[in-house]
Parts: sequence; structure tokens; C-alpha cells
Amino acid sequence: MNIIIHGCNGRMGRMLTQTISEHSEYNVICGVDPECSEGIPYPVYRDFAFVPPKADVVIDFSHPAAIKDLLGWCILHDSPVVIATTGLGQEEHRIIQEASKQIPVFQSANMSLGIHALCKALSQISAILGSEFDTGIFETHHKYKKDAPSGTAYLLKDALNSNSTAVTALRLGTIPGEHTVIFAGEDEVLELTHTAYSRKIFAVGVLKAAEFLIVEKPGLYNMNDL
Repeated sequence: MNIIIHGCNGRMGRMLTQTISEHSEYNVICGVDPECSEGIPYPVYRDFAFVPPKADVVIDFSHPAAIKDLLGWCILHDSPVVIATTGLGQEEHRIIQEASKQIPVFQSANMSLGIHALCKALSQISAILGSEFDTGIFETHHKYKKDAPSGTAYLLKDALNSNSTAVTALRLGTIPGEHTVIFAGEDEVLELTHTAYSRKIFAVGVLKAAEFLIVEKPGLYNMNDL
């Protein structure tokens, strides 16, 4: 599978590069990143203007502001794209929806299988406990993460199906990610926690998404489909 990494010089881009290097069935043909690319073992372009149209899939770990140019290139070259960038707003989601009418698009705020399982559990627990329990979410990430609360926190909040869920975000040290969901009732509390000990879990998840996506028809896909 020939891959283009959009945002290859970021923390997740570099982790994805390292993970791919451990698997002979994947090949990165180039990267796209406006920042310096020292130590990157493949050609890197500052934007999509000169990127060769030879990819089976584009994997995106970039910035919400770059989504429009990314999808423009993918539509032009009929390329599937996995979008793992977080902090997307309404406009970015609208652009993604429009693009998915022409190409296969996989988009999720979190590519971890564990987080997906947690979302499934939260939906069932919420149905059982109902309105008698208050809910809250605490999430902690490294101090360099720009969006707060995280996209994953919103994903978990959607699974709870509760507009009153309070979300607290902390940005500390080098923590890859920890999310705790609390159900607080009368004299009893239930807590569920997911801890990411390495960014590698997201790199592995995004490669599974890419494998899934390259044989799909145009449409918008997520972890439920995978």
C-alpha cells in the first residue's frame, strides 16, 4: 500500500512513519508538511502543488486549516483519505461531507480500538443508569496539544447522549492521552478510564482504517464501519 502522510513532521506523523517502517507491506511515497523535515526518510513537499498522484491512500495528521487543500487534491486524483486530525469545526465537517460524495473518506477523532469499545460501553451504561446519574469527563493530554477539550472527549460525550455532561481538560507534560468518564449517582460512583501509553496505538489504528478504506466506494466512514 503506497501512502502519502499529510503532517508527516508532527508527533503523530513521525510515529506513523516509524510504525510503517516496521511493516514491509506499507510504503510511504512522500509526505506533505510546511515545517522542516529533517530526519524524514522520504521526499517531503510543503504543500500539495507538486505532490505526485501515485498514492493508494492519503493519511492526514495535520491541522484543521489544511483540510480543504488536502481534500481538493484527493478529489482531483481520486484518492481515498483517512482523516485523523482533531479539532475540526463545523466548516471542516461540511467540507468532509461534500468530499465523501466523490471519494472514500474515513474520519474519526480517535483511531484507538479501546476508545471505540469505551464509546460502545458508555452508550449501554447510559441507557441503564438514565437521568439518575450525573456524568462528567476528565481528559489529560501533553502540553503541546492545541485543541481542548479533545476531539475524543466530544466523541465520548456524544456516546453518553447527554448535553449536561461536564468536560474538564488538562494539558500536562508528555501524556499521550487519558480519558475518564464518571457516572455519579446517589451514594455510588462508576468510573471508566482509557489510557494511551504510546501514540503508536493511533498509528496502528489509522493503518487498519487505510486498509479498510482503499477497497470501499465513495462515502464517509468511521470506526463503526471498521
